[in-house]
Amino acid sequence: MHNNINKKIFICATEQSGDNIGEKILEKLINKNPLLIIDGVGGAKMKPFMQNQFYSLKDFKSMGIIEILFSIKKYLKIINSLSKYIARHKYDLIITIDSPDFNYPLSKKIKKNQQDANIIHFVAPTVWAWRPNRAKKFAKIYNEIFTLFFFENKFFEKYNLKSTCIGHPIYYIKNNSSVVKAKNNVAFLPGSRMGEIKSLFIYYQLAYEQLMRINSKLKIFIPTLPHLREEIIERTKKWKIDTIIVIDDKQMENYFLKTKIALVCSGTASLEIAKRGIPQLVIYKLNYFTELIARFFIRIKFANILNILENKMIIPEITNSNLKKNIFIKQFNNLLIDEKSNIQQIVKVNKAISKIELLKPPFEIAVEGINKFL
Repeated sequence: MHNNINKKIFICATEQSGDNIGEKILEKLINKNPLLIIDGVGGAKMKPFMQNQFYSLKDFKSMGIIEILFSIKKYLKIINSLSKYIARHKYDLIITIDSPDFNYPLSKKIKKNQQDANIIHFVAPTVWAWRPNRAKKFAKIYNEIFTLFFFENKFFEKYNLKSTCIGHPIYYIKNNSSVVKAKNNVAFLPGSRMGEIKSLFIYYQLAYEQLMRINSKLKIFIPTLPHLREEIIERTKKWKIDTIIVIDDKQMENYFLKTKIALVCSGTASLEIAKRGIPQLVIYKLNYFTELIARFFIRIKFANILNILENKMIIPEITNSNLKKNIFIKQFNNLLIDEKSNIQQIVKVNKAISKIELLKPPFEIAVEGINKFL
C-alpha cells in the first residue's frame, strides 16, 4: 500500500453503465486503500462509497445529439460548478467514466483551472465509429485512458496517450446456459433510460402479442432498474402472459438461467446476454434527426459491438429507420421458432467473445492503474 493518508479522488459517472463500473472500481479501490476520500457524481450504486455525491443519474437524461442540444445550458452550469468545486478542493486524482460528451468538457475545464491535475478516463469514446478527432482531443487532456477492448488502444496511442485495456466487465458474468434444460422465459430488456422505454416499448408490446399467438405458455421476464419499474408495470398491466419484473440482481440471475431467448435494446445489455449464451434480437432507434446527422458521420454498419468486431451480423439487429412493425415481427418470430439459427448464433457469439476476454479480472487491472497515481 502507498502512503495514501487522506488522498482525495473525484470520480464522475453520469449513466447507468458508468455507475455499474464505478461501483466495482470503488469497492476494490477502498478495499486496498481504506483511508481514501472519494467525492463525485454517480448513481445509487456508487453512492455508498462517496463522502460527497453531487447530482444523480436523473440529472443526465439525454441520449442523442438533439436531446443534448436542448439541455446544453443545464450541462454547462453543472460543468462550471463542478470544476470550481474541484479547483477549490485540489484532488489527487480525477476519474471520469464513459459519457464523453459530458466528461470531456468537464475534464477540459478542470485542466484549464489546474494544469497539473491528474485526470484518467475509463471506457473509450467510440472514435473508431465516428468523430475520430476525439482521440486527439482526449490525448491533450487525459493522463491515461483505460479501454474495454484491445483494438481501441491504437487510436489513442497514435497521439501518445497512455492506453491500458482492462477488458470488458462481462468477464464477471458466467455462461450458465446449460444448467437448466427446460427454459420457459422470454427476457425483455427495454433499456436503462426512460427515453428508450418510451420510444421502443411498442416493439415489446408487439413481441407480447406474438407470444400470445404462438406460445402463450412461455413467461415474460423483464430485468430493470428501480426508477423504471413503475413505468414498466403500467405498460404491462393488461398483459395476460405471466410477466415478472425484477430489480434485484440475484433474482435476475435465477431468471436468466431459465431464459430461452431475449429481446434487447442495444448496448451493454446485449453483450451481457451474449455472454450468458442466450440467443437474442437487438433493436435500437435514434431520434430521427440524430439519425440523419449520424448517417453522415458514422463509419460502421452495425450497432452491436460483437457484430462490429466480427464485421458481420452474428447477432440479428434492427436499427433506426429499418425498425418497422412488419420487419420486427418477422425477426422476432424467427427468434421464437428457429432453433437452428439460434444455435448458430450462440456458436458464433462464443467465438467472438473469446477474442475480447482478457485473462485477468478488469477491475483488478483498473485498480492497479489507479493506484499508480496515488
